Amino acid sequence: MTTAANPIGPKDRLWFGLFLALAAHATLILGISLRSTEPQPHIALSVSLAIPDSSESQSQSDLPANTDGPIPVQQAEVKALQDSLQPEPQPAISARKKPATQNATLPRGLNRSQLIAAIADTPIEKPAVLNQERIRRLDESSLAAPTTDAETAYLAMWRRKCERLGRVNYPPGNVQGELVMRVSIASNGQLNYVRIVRSSGSTLLDEAALKTVRQAAPYQPFSVEMRKAYDQLEFTRTWQYSKYGTGINR
Repeated sequence: MTTAANPIGPKDRLWFGLFLALAAHATLILGISLRSTEPQPHIALSVSLAIPDSSESQSQSDLPANTDGPIPVQQAEVKALQDSLQPEPQPAISARKKPATQNATLPRGLNRSQLIAAIADTPIEKPAVLNQERIRRLDESSLAAPTTDAETAYLAMWRRKCERLGRVNYPPGNVQGELVMRVSIASNGQLNYVRIVRSSGSTLLDEAALKTVRQAAPYQPFSVEMRKAYDQLEFTRTWQYSKYGTGINR
């Protein structure tokens, strides 16, 4: 309490105001620092659907449209919602696969062994050959047909060589006859084959003709003109054996 002997001066009022200011700032700072920083717990919301009884649904259906009470849920809607939330059932995985042929049906009238035999007997189609060999075929009727000069010279060479060797291989016994043979020669002059198309009736003459053509090989290679046109030359000729000697038709 102030007395008349100790009056409150301006200096005292200044110190008192500073004290109040410091006290207010300290209270504010301490209040902020002591505030709890722990995270607030999450509030889990759960929604449950109540399926009303028939009596309750009947009573709730009588409520006015603008009522604040609970809205009734139809049973069909609830079932549809429950079905949509349920996971789809996964198909059961068989522990052992059945063979593909277990349920296969066999053709009528055939058992399994007969079907396997039929498949085995089915011929396999061969793929088409892209680069087929080019073959020039000449037969006896083509003698009158036009041939190139190179072909004419080549066949004349072949005939002379076979006739000369044929006199050496002529079978003894003055056997006579006539045979037709087919000859195939490659472009390099090698003999592909020689076959008897029509026999002379004598095994000696047929064997002598085959032996002569085989011994005369290899022949002269094809000319450039012939190689450009084909890879094989196949022709048919008649070989005559008589008492005058041997001769091949021209």
